Amino acid sequence: MEQEVSSHTQHRKEDHISICLELNVQSQIGPGFDDVYLVHQALPQLNYKSVDPSCELFGKSLQAPLLVEGMTGGTERAADINCCIAHVCQMLGLGMGLGSQRAMIETPSLAETYTVRSCAPDILLIGNLGLPQILLGYSKKEADSAVRTVDADVLAIHLNPLQEAVQPEGDLMFESGVSALHDLKKKCSYPLIAKETGAGISRETAAQLTFLDGVDVGGLGGTSFSAVEYYRIVGAKKDIAAEFWNWGLPTAVSIVECSACDIAPIIASGGIRTGIDMAKAIALGADCCGIALPALKWAVRGESMLQSMLKKLIQELKITMFLCGCSTLEELKKAPLIITGKTREFLQERGYDTPSFAQR
Repeated sequence: MEQEVSSHTQHRKEDHISICLELNVQSQIGPGFDDVYLVHQALPQLNYKSVDPSCELFGKSLQAPLLVEGMTGGTERAADINCCIAHVCQMLGLGMGLGSQRAMIETPSLAETYTVRSCAPDILLIGNLGLPQILLGYSKKEADSAVRTVDADVLAIHLNPLQEAVQPEGDLMFESGVSALHDLKKKCSYPLIAKETGAGISRETAAQLTFLDGVDVGGLGGTSFSAVEYYRIVGAKKDIAAEFWNWGLPTAVSIVECSACDIAPIIASGGIRTGIDMAKAIALGADCCGIALPALKWAVRGESMLQSMLKKLIQELKITMFLCGCSTLEELKKAPLIITGKTREFLQERGYDTPSFAQR
């Protein structure tokens, strides 16, 4: 039975890679950054070469506030993709997340598809397990295995109730999620963060997770995992997945919601596509940004292509910082910005003082 479950998990991982690469899985609702305008400073009062986008995250130095998010593992194809991403992150001084490590917990021989330290000995590396698995019996033993086997620095527990709800084989036991995370955190010696997978983290959820070491908002606006499951489903549930294609909190909104709670760092992911998006995310309250689908599409084309794409993002971020008169990310966090449109409406209805961002 265990072998059957493991084989099914591997097959699902391969399906996810193919669907993301070959089909449209993008949310039809944007992440909200088009509603956000950073205030241009025509006299920046600094030289471009003085702009420093570096930061520290979980004790590791990053040359820019950027992670290539966890996407895959558990298959031979995934091993090649992960090695490519890790090597490029090593060269550029960026962080990396691994895809769900459930497959390697079920089948330890698959650990090599996640192991990237030989390609990237120094990068910030984030492991990944799902909350449904914690609730169904995974304990400190499995969490420790996920971290130590790949020499990860941090463990992300992904929260994916939407994906589980539309997935034919989904696990829907979420009732004791907060207490399970609290119990796991008390037992773990490494940082533990919560990560959404495309539907965002609300203020109410973030407020319940302040005992953790951070959150990855995983907001609406990038890959929709309801869309991913839509392509896998055969039968009546396919129409249900389609209805939830655009469900969730846009990333820009989720950043502000999490910033209202006493939790840090905040990683902004979900529809980050340019360095300007990165700058807006930082100015809204994020500490770091994550990208997934664009990196996956470039990674399968080779290291040089992925490296060029990531360098472009970093250069765009630096130019944006320069045009805002900000030499560091701390200064960017205080830069004035205007919030308009549906993002402003949403935030104001939730009680946020959006004009205060413009008057900083």
